[in-house]
Amino acid sequence: MAEEYQITDRSVIKFHDLFKGEEEDGLVLVGRRDIGSYVSLPVEAYDVIDLLDSGKTVGEVKTILEAKYGEEAEIEDFIEDMISNEMVHYVDDYEIPTTSELQKDVFSGITGRHVGWLFSPYAWVVYGVLAAGCLILFASHPQYIPQPADFFWHPWYSVAVGLTFFFGWILVAFHELAHLFAAKAVGTEGYFSLSNRLIFVVAQTNLGNIWTIPREKRYIVYLAGMAWDSVMVFLCLLLLLLSDSSVIHLDQLVYAFVKAIIFIKVWGIIWQFRFNMQTDVYYVVANYFRCRNLLGDAQARIKNTLSTFVSRIEKTDFTGTPPSEMRAIKWYTPLYFVGTAVTLATYLLRNLPLLLLQIRRALDGILTGYHANHALFIDAIVLVILTSFNFGLLGFLVLRPRWQGVKQWLKAR
Repeated sequence: MAEEYQITDRSVIKFHDLFKGEEEDGLVLVGRRDIGSYVSLPVEAYDVIDLLDSGKTVGEVKTILEAKYGEEAEIEDFIEDMISNEMVHYVDDYEIPTTSELQKDVFSGITGRHVGWLFSPYAWVVYGVLAAGCLILFASHPQYIPQPADFFWHPWYSVAVGLTFFFGWILVAFHELAHLFAAKAVGTEGYFSLSNRLIFVVAQTNLGNIWTIPREKRYIVYLAGMAWDSVMVFLCLLLLLLSDSSVIHLDQLVYAFVKAIIFIKVWGIIWQFRFNMQTDVYYVVANYFRCRNLLGDAQARIKNTLSTFVSRIEKTDFTGTPPSEMRAIKWYTPLYFVGTAVTLATYLLRNLPLLLLQIRRALDGILTGYHANHALFIDAIVLVILTSFNFGLLGFLVLRPRWQGVKQWLKAR
């Protein structure tokens, strides 16, 4: 790209339409809403943007800055940094291309006026009461506490896995829709994407523009998904309770399906407490401590400790880190290990039992044979295919972001 333009004292720099946040700790958040990309800059740096964007040449801006601060101003590196962050639109007549994906405003017809009531103070009181109600029902009716076997709600495991895969994404969309509507309720937007966290396939709502809203309103967006999950769990528990009390009648298959939903949603809420990943609860904590990279800094601090024993580990210098942020990093480090324990518990108490149950059913069906029990055999074969598809999707999501690097390596070879 540098070959297409050259920054000289006579260059005129034109920026994109940039959002400017309020000053906070001497820094100003600057960025593009259309791609959800933001950087924190010193207040003086934004003055440079204003001067350049007014049509003054690089040389004229340097002269103004030198007169104001009494020292030589070198702003070429700053301009290059802003170009690399895709904030610059033109250098003279050359248009800087935008490679980042443009934000997609999902449900553009829905505004905060339509969904604001769902996240009003009264609504949050209801969410809190229903979440407490879930805990009370689990404590008073331990038979409702989800078990791995609840996942296989249909006699045919393949049917349970196939349909739960479909309905599971509806449940995930329900969670992400809460984030999306909450974002609209507080005056920003987002869009869905598919990714992976470790070996888990996840759907997520990209909230790149959340930095443009006041800090206290971000909690509404971060907690919306778990709030709606709690509502769904409570309603499902209520259905089970009414059925067991003979107030209503639920068919055995429907009853089992409701328990499967509870299993999925409860583990979905537990997922959010994996402090070793960027989950909803992580963003709540990071927002509280006013840290943009709390997870990365906590990981760096752990590596610094390990570097005492392993010389190959490179240490991170925290010398310039503000004391308040350093306290937050130290406080969060134990939570990182809590998140690791939750992740391990998820493997051992959820994923591994589910996998073992599927392997057992598949082996039973295949070893029994088609002629002895054709239904069990077909169930096993379809189950193997569905499980392979699931792991194939995971492999695709893991390898997709690395494919560009592989292509470049192959090209170099």
